[in-house]
Amino acid sequence: MTQLVIGDWYVDFNSGSCVRKNHSGPDQQHTMHRLEPKSCQLLQVLAEQPGQLVSKEQLVSRVWPESYATDDTLARTLSRLRTTLDDDARAPRYIETVPKRGYRLIADVSSATDLAASAIGPATLAKLTARRRPRLLLLAILLTLTIIAGLMAYLMLRPATPVISKPADSVAGKDLLTRADDYYHQMRLVDNEMAIALYQQHLELHPGAGLAYAGLANALVQKALRWSGEKTGEHSTLTAKVAAGTLADDASQQQLQRALSLAQQAVALQPDNATTLKALGFVLSAQGRYAEAINIYQQALQADPQAWQVHLNIGELYQATGDMLKAINAYEAAFNAMAERYPEQEVQIRPWIARVGSMIGDHYLAVADHQSAERWYRRVLSLAPLDEQATLGLVQVLHATGDSDGALQLCQQLNQRLQTSHACQPASGNQPLQ
Repeated sequence: MTQLVIGDWYVDFNSGSCVRKNHSGPDQQHTMHRLEPKSCQLLQVLAEQPGQLVSKEQLVSRVWPESYATDDTLARTLSRLRTTLDDDARAPRYIETVPKRGYRLIADVSSATDLAASAIGPATLAKLTARRRPRLLLLAILLTLTIIAGLMAYLMLRPATPVISKPADSVAGKDLLTRADDYYHQMRLVDNEMAIALYQQHLELHPGAGLAYAGLANALVQKALRWSGEKTGEHSTLTAKVAAGTLADDASQQQLQRALSLAQQAVALQPDNATTLKALGFVLSAQGRYAEAINIYQQALQADPQAWQVHLNIGELYQATGDMLKAINAYEAAFNAMAERYPEQEVQIRPWIARVGSMIGDHYLAVADHQSAERWYRRVLSLAPLDEQATLGLVQVLHATGDSDGALQLCQQLNQRLQTSHACQPASGNQPLQ
């Protein structure tokens, strides 16, 4: 039905017209409102199931099928609809809020053809609508003439030098996306939540932004991995958590399914972009689909061989599947790419580069390749002179290679400057520190 009587209102969903019913006799002046498109669609979806709960997910999928909409977007649209209907959220007569679940249309709904249910009929609505048409036509004509006049003035007065147009993304839009990426890479709950909010804001301004869909997918996966439910236990890596089954609960699976949808949308918008492909690979990894994820990551590296996040993620998957040689090669490629891109991505790379370099050094120390381990630890310390993990790793290398005095001095300096209390002597004999 495209014409319904909802409570005190006659609503024509085709035109968006909303007219309050007349309860004071035929001479009462009718008040007409025009619903904005999204408010009109929202009311229509609710009116299809009067008296029944309609979830937020159902509303978003029906009203915003081609773009991402946040809970805030839905709430703002609903607020504007309530204002038009003269409804009060605290004492609703039309739309009831069911906290954290959705909304319910509680007003009586009947067909507009049942004129006994309403004091206003289609003829009155048509009359009121027609009353506006001449005004709208006049406004359209005046607007067209104004645009033409402005264009002619511009063509006559424009400077001889060519006008350089701005990029498709506005500076403000780029700033939102960059800030979101910076927050995401800090790996703290508060930063991840800020990243999610900024990605959502960017998508409201630019519904076709593939990179924002990808960023939001990444942040939702990270949230499921680290902070949803009881996810802060001993298993710190993605593959460890997948192996332990800590992502198998319904809430995590729903979160990952949502992230998958966003990542697929990102790839559909930008299919040859390393960032969108990385997001898809990340979601597949969290779902335990390692072979598919590796294939996607390889496609991402073909698009951008210096995509350090992709090198890191594929390295973890190689390690989880037992191919340590490929894993170390991927980690080294990640470190080298980070070092190259550090000047332009300092905020994003800073939390990661020392950690990755130290991890490579730890690998070589574990296999007693002391020369390679020392090289990597010193490389990290050239970038982050007081990195604790690299310093302690180098202390172990120096002990293992006979430079106990150098190891002792280095360890004592670390304790003094960082006010730590690491043991600075090997546990026994010539064994390295543990």
